[in-house]
Amino acid sequence: MSHAWSSIPQLFYAQAQHWESRPLVYGKNFMHWAPLTWRQVANRSWSIANALIHLGLRKNDRVALWLRNSPEWLLCDLGTLTAGCVNVPIHESASDVELTYLLRDSGSIGIFVQNQSLAERIQKLKPLLPELKWVVIVHPHQKLNRSAYESIEPNLEAVKASYLLSESKLFESTQTLSDIESNDAHSDLIKIQRYTLEELEKIDSNDEAVQTRLNDLGPDDSLTFQYTSGTTGEPKGVILTHKNILANCEAAIEAVPITPDDVLLSFLPLSHSFERLAGYYMPMLFAGATIYFAEGLGRLIRNLNEVSPTIMTGVPRIYEKIYARFNGKRGAQGKLRSSLSKAALALNPAERKQGQFKALTDIFDDGRKWINRQLFSEFRDRLGGRLRFMVSGGAPLDERVARFFSAAGLIILEGYGLSETSPVLTVNRPHAYRFGSVGQPLNGVHIKLADDGEIMVKGPNVTQGYHQKEQESRELFNQDGWLLTGDIGHFDQEGFLYISDRKKDIFKTANGKMIAPQYIERLFNSSPWIEQSYVIGDQKPFCVALIVPSINEVEAWAKSIGYELPVGGRATWQTEANIRALFELEVDTLNKRLSRHETIKRFYLCPESFVNEDLTTPSLKLKRDLALKAYSKEIAHLYGEAL
Repeated sequence: MSHAWSSIPQLFYAQAQHWESRPLVYGKNFMHWAPLTWRQVANRSWSIANALIHLGLRKNDRVALWLRNSPEWLLCDLGTLTAGCVNVPIHESASDVELTYLLRDSGSIGIFVQNQSLAERIQKLKPLLPELKWVVIVHPHQKLNRSAYESIEPNLEAVKASYLLSESKLFESTQTLSDIESNDAHSDLIKIQRYTLEELEKIDSNDEAVQTRLNDLGPDDSLTFQYTSGTTGEPKGVILTHKNILANCEAAIEAVPITPDDVLLSFLPLSHSFERLAGYYMPMLFAGATIYFAEGLGRLIRNLNEVSPTIMTGVPRIYEKIYARFNGKRGAQGKLRSSLSKAALALNPAERKQGQFKALTDIFDDGRKWINRQLFSEFRDRLGGRLRFMVSGGAPLDERVARFFSAAGLIILEGYGLSETSPVLTVNRPHAYRFGSVGQPLNGVHIKLADDGEIMVKGPNVTQGYHQKEQESRELFNQDGWLLTGDIGHFDQEGFLYISDRKKDIFKTANGKMIAPQYIERLFNSSPWIEQSYVIGDQKPFCVALIVPSINEVEAWAKSIGYELPVGGRATWQTEANIRALFELEVDTLNKRLSRHETIKRFYLCPESFVNEDLTTPSLKLKRDLALKAYSKEIAHLYGEAL
């Protein structure tokens, strides 16, 4: 379908003419799900584009989107693209430093924000953002959920210091602290222009100007600067064109069938490339599916029951938490559930080789159906009761979790990709999947392995490089033009790709043993007792781990044995003998599934979630370098070292 269209907005408006009054997207307003039809979204997006042109924005100017998932995210996205602008999505929990970096590096002229409080925060940062001219407030009367954001009053001095002491080169080498402070002193003269979204949509329409801008869009025009998460080093703005996104959507819809009757519940941040394509562009533009925006992870289960989606996209951590909660029951009920779950796995047709136990197939199927009724029917109902399949991306999915969901009659289609590839490269199909693999390549995507196993790719979905980073852009490709993913993998005989680890994450111990930490972390994270883990051991005599205990599991255990937990929460658990013994037993159990050189010899129980400490990306990947610095003292203690 995309061959007839040059850009995302051109395809969208054509689809809007076809679907007209059909609901496209739902958001929660005053406890009720409120729809916007295709025509309403088209009209409002057109009005936003008209306003941006009226404000003087030119083609290829950058506009940032600092919004939580909502119908307004779509409106602002489509509006900026219709005006020929390049948009820059920013995760809603971005710190002051991240926010300043992204806006300054991208050269954003304007920004859409959630509410008045965040507009105030932008104003405080304005001395560091000379190119930023205006801010649009989407919900001017909305109360701020303070937990979702770092601060209301930015520490401007800390932000300045962070950038002046970094190697980001965002500030000229001759620019001193006093130069910036002189701007700060005259900040009243450089106030940012503020508008509300409602005001923009009321500006007199110039349809001819908007149509001209829309017609001028071509497949090679930039659509977005998709900033990488910065797990190592500073974030890089991946340049993705309309052609990149259209090609990836078209190939993905061929692999994962979606229809106009499908309903998706979107809860991953649209600032992340995986959700933007798999939960928005692809199902909307190419299938006419309906999208509901969840109220947040805290209300995910409630929203699943209300919406009853047919398709769900998620990162592995979401599925792992569901798995851990289901299998975390204790007592007689827990033992029965565990036994039935193991039986269901054994009887699952997906676990049997073709023709195996053929004579017993009917008996196995009858047993599986009985267990399904007794064990899994309520589980599926808790997830809405209508799921056809789920999609997982952004990080490796634990194979045991995938097998469990399959036994429950819910298939998880794991895929693989990068921001640099728009993002999808491979995915399992409903009719062709392998546990532990990330599926087969999409049509048009070419993959080969380097001598060391590194995955290399070519295709119409591959970026041209990074914004204002020529050296990093050159290093992204080898001399033959293959994009170097940095991931290590292998293919089986049927062309299914398996990822072992990130090339740069693999380390060597002092004994010369190579360790793939993500494999060990996936094993540990599959434990109901462990929320998150981080394996360390580079140039060390053995491996150690930082472990974030599961509060729910520890509290349930304490209650079941009548043990009173100490006051102070997880901050006290590292030195609490009973809790240490509990985790020592669990670590010993998990170590039995590892090779001797991979086993965790010592561990530290972290007082806070890595997420709360801003040590993870929006897709919940660990920022390893930052975690290493944040816990340097504790890690040194595990090795008996003095700092």
